[in-house]
Amino acid sequence: MRRPLIASLAVLLAFPLIAAAAPALFSKPVVVVYPFTSNGATIDREASSRLATMIAQQMATTGKVAVSPPPPGTERKDFLTVARGANADYYLTGYISPLGNGVSLVEQVVSTTTGIVVYSTTAQLDSYADAAGQGDNLASIISQHANRGLAAIGTAPPAPSPTPAGQEAQANLGKLFGRKKKSTPAPTTAAAPGAARAASSVAVAAPATAQPAGDYAIIAVEGNADSRIRELATQRLVARTHGQIAPNGAAACASTPTLRDVLNATLNVRPDASSGGGSSRATIRLVASDCSGHVVFRRDFTSDASVSLTAEEATGQVIDAAVAAFLNPPASKRRRH
Repeated sequence: MRRPLIASLAVLLAFPLIAAAAPALFSKPVVVVYPFTSNGATIDREASSRLATMIAQQMATTGKVAVSPPPPGTERKDFLTVARGANADYYLTGYISPLGNGVSLVEQVVSTTTGIVVYSTTAQLDSYADAAGQGDNLASIISQHANRGLAAIGTAPPAPSPTPAGQEAQANLGKLFGRKKKSTPAPTTAAAPGAARAASSVAVAAPATAQPAGDYAIIAVEGNADSRIRELATQRLVARTHGQIAPNGAAACASTPTLRDVLNATLNVRPDASSGGGSSRATIRLVASDCSGHVVFRRDFTSDASVSLTAEEATGQVIDAAVAAFLNPPASKRRRH
């Protein structure tokens, strides 16, 4: 009886030591935070860089990740290569658009191992405290993804990360971007002509039926639109579907067992002759296929010709229409699971 008892006591005494050592097993991933790409004339590169720096500082403050600054002037096409050269595990990028007295921010975390977006979300920021909160959230998400293989090991809850306090924390982000605070309400999602409507549409949440991240793979948008507009369309597709960018369907299906569909889109943008070239029209063809190659959705969408739209606004309009139709098919066409 003594030997089993002694063995049991040894295990019980050793457990606290194992639990105490568990945090040391967790790695601190390295993240490169790039300036956000501006989608509005009122937000310059310097302002978007300041916001990225603010979020990066808060991420580093949490102690969950190590933040590595990017070389100045790094172009988007080189983000992955530069991050890998810095031995980073992830990089953060995204798009920023004006929205009322604040901004709408599309955030994307990309794994340097696969080059695929592992997390994407759209946030509306109205104050410095909101920006700091994004740093907290992103640091936690990246840390969890990096240490997902150790998730079963019990650890004590992390200490709350400090956030800015006082008047500065509540300051309106309009000040950061050099815009005067307006007394009128911020734009809503109701249809309205011009840039105000397009800006508000960026902050519209994905439809309620959108699936969790990983359900959809997004292949880079093709077509005759210039590279900046096509990239904007790709990122908007990712944000609206909560999907992930993939180099091709085969790679996406092989790396994500839960993948539902692969989305391909062709975008064509042209000047509107009726407006004397001051407006643009966009047409997109969205095709969705499952991993067996079966096409489950194929439709064309064209922007509204009754209002004047920039290329960005027309593109956003057709992307939103296509995604809404894809995620909310008629009951007769819904697939059974």
